[in-house]
Amino acid sequence: MFDTFRHRLLIHRTLAVLIAAIVSAQTDPFTPQTETVVGISPLSLAVGDFNRDGKPDLVSVNAGSATATVLLGLGDGFFQPPLTQAVGIGARAVAAGDFDRDGNLDLVVANFGAQSVSLLLGNGNGTFRTKANLSVLAPASVVVGDFNADQMQDIAVANATSNVVSIFLGNGSGAFQPVKHFAVGVRPVSMAAGDLNGDGYLDLAVVNASSGDVSILLGTGSSLFGPTVKIAAGQVPVGIALGDFNGDRKTDVAVVNATTTTGTVAVLLGNGDGTLHAPSPSVVISNRPFLVANYFSLLGPNPSFLAAADFNFDGKLDLVATNAGSDTISILLGIGDGTFVAPINLGVGNGPAWASVIDFNGDGKPDLAVANSRSNTVSVLLSPTAESKPTIGVHSIVNAATILAGSVAPGEVVTIFGSNLGSDQLLASQPTRFGRVGTMLGQTRVLFDGAPAPLLFVSANQLNTVTPYAIAGRKNTQVVVERNGQLSEALTIPVAESTSGLFTADASGQGQGAILNADRSLNSASNPAAKGSIVELYGTGAGQTNPAGDDGQLAGDILPKPVLPVSVTIDGKNAQVLNVSAAPGSVAGVIQVDARLPDGIRSGRVPVVLRIGDSLSRPDVTLVVR
Repeated sequence: MFDTFRHRLLIHRTLAVLIAAIVSAQTDPFTPQTETVVGISPLSLAVGDFNRDGKPDLVSVNAGSATATVLLGLGDGFFQPPLTQAVGIGARAVAAGDFDRDGNLDLVVANFGAQSVSLLLGNGNGTFRTKANLSVLAPASVVVGDFNADQMQDIAVANATSNVVSIFLGNGSGAFQPVKHFAVGVRPVSMAAGDLNGDGYLDLAVVNASSGDVSILLGTGSSLFGPTVKIAAGQVPVGIALGDFNGDRKTDVAVVNATTTTGTVAVLLGNGDGTLHAPSPSVVISNRPFLVANYFSLLGPNPSFLAAADFNFDGKLDLVATNAGSDTISILLGIGDGTFVAPINLGVGNGPAWASVIDFNGDGKPDLAVANSRSNTVSVLLSPTAESKPTIGVHSIVNAATILAGSVAPGEVVTIFGSNLGSDQLLASQPTRFGRVGTMLGQTRVLFDGAPAPLLFVSANQLNTVTPYAIAGRKNTQVVVERNGQLSEALTIPVAESTSGLFTADASGQGQGAILNADRSLNSASNPAAKGSIVELYGTGAGQTNPAGDDGQLAGDILPKPVLPVSVTIDGKNAQVLNVSAAPGSVAGVIQVDARLPDGIRSGRVPVVLRIGDSLSRPDVTLVVR
């Protein structure tokens, strides 16, 4: 059994920060498939069906060898022998589009060293011919899109030394109109195109490494872009991804910031009109971030690229960042409100510089291709294939404090024991930016009469949840555990007004209570409480509160109080109860009781009993008196 005092995230203010602890032990969401040698120092990838066989292909541009490597896919994450195409010196970025409208995908390559952009027209068989070299100054990033709404593909190029974005408007024949320049921040190195204000025109979001901001260029159609707007994005932003990260149907911006020690991701939530919320400074707990929307998330050193996709198939956008300094990629699984759990770091080749999301094997799941700049390879990582689902079993439901089965009360913290409830590794919850514990962990939910309950942690054979307050007044409630869409058999449990329980230090339900002395230290045989002093008790099962219980909400400035009467006896004598309320910083359903040790009690280990309404806690919970 897990240590309730530590892992249930419930006990007292000093431990309340554990509610925000991020548990990074999760099943790896990808399986390495291939690592293919390409040219020297691959820095960017383009994805598409370049030979028109219905299977996804890759093109890497290789700065060290001034080449593009074409990898024609076999449909399973493997490739035909590589094809090599000459490009410009210092090829840094590549994008695909059909510029001559012949149905064959073409390539545009940003050649940083040659100060040019190469247009390579596709022949439809995986080979290309050079059409033109467009003159630009220090091109660092390239994006393809229809920026003037004329149904023809255009090119946007970020120029790192001239601090502008250059727009080449396509004529639909592989030729372009004279270049147009738009000022951005200092040293633009990456950008993304999307509709940030919902007007149907493509906009650009450009990250500027030296000025530490994002430039927003809102598209206007034929007149291209309106005035540039800048917003701070953190230290040395180098990569960007667009998507709806908080589920409000507005486009948000995620930016990865490169440092030599620990990289960060800043999430700038969109307002739907092209403006963004600026990110706030990071908060770190035990060297791990407490993620609130717009806060930063710790990654590996020297991250270089960012992409978004739903990697765990929960309908919420996730992120992948490449960490060149640690030879890893970081997967950040989204919670759906603009926050992410702690990164899952996966090893790839040396110096990963770029990651592309694509379904290589046609199973409907997003796979990854990673360009490794120092090992001169491209790594392919596949999402796990579907397997037969194990049977989910619910064996017993007990009060998380008493570890006894029976009735459940509204807002009671309970432990469910069973089989295949979650993964083999413990997943602990973290609150949202609104201070609320979510109802899903690792694809596991618990339903009480069909309503999802807040989840505190999940493992293969045990989980902790809080019964919804909505079960108040019912005679029974049906409990079902859902994992990956599969349901357990329903277990019917009686409902009571209260089910009083005191948390204990060893999670056994009996013996030394999880009790704090007057100085906020943990009561124990070596640290007894003085007679007449005040102790803090922590329990659950108090039932409905005033204000009414709010499922999963962390107790903040207003501390709800139980509506039922509460009393305490210590060594059989009535103790003065000074305060009863929700435990500050803990999830709704955990209560704190401040009681004064009564006169006339014995020294040593004595029993303490909490009464809430008609229910009594276990008589074998103790505290130690001096």
